[in-house]
Amino acid sequence: MQKIILMAAGLLFSLNISAQTTNDKILGKWTNEDKTRIIEFVKSGNAYDAIIRKAEDNSLVGKKQITALQAAGTTSFSDGTLHIIKKGKTAKCTASLSGDTTLYIKGSYGMMSKSITWTKL
Repeated sequence: MQKIILMAAGLLFSLNISAQTTNDKILGKWTNEDKTRIIEFVKSGNAYDAIIRKAEDNSLVGKKQITALQAAGTTSFSDGTLHIIKKGKTAKCTASLSGDTTLYIKGSYGMMSKSITWTKL
């Protein structure tokens, strides 16, 4: 009986580690479509934030582009906030990973939405 309990606990533990590793593929540095920014995803509690690390406009460096993005599956993320810094606005944000190097981000503001693609460095 103890062997069965230990095996079940080991299986649950390994599944938990696997799930965390898959979602954490979003972590690291990414570049935007026109390659004018480098953005780094970091873990913030149970969510993910994207911080601008390099930009043509140095005043943007260190600011958060995306905050509170939540894992919604193994490759999808939701409930984040996209910060449109130059306009002083925010939009709802979702994201999905395609493979290890492509991240599709969708920002929605009212009835409008826009999708962009970031590439992992």
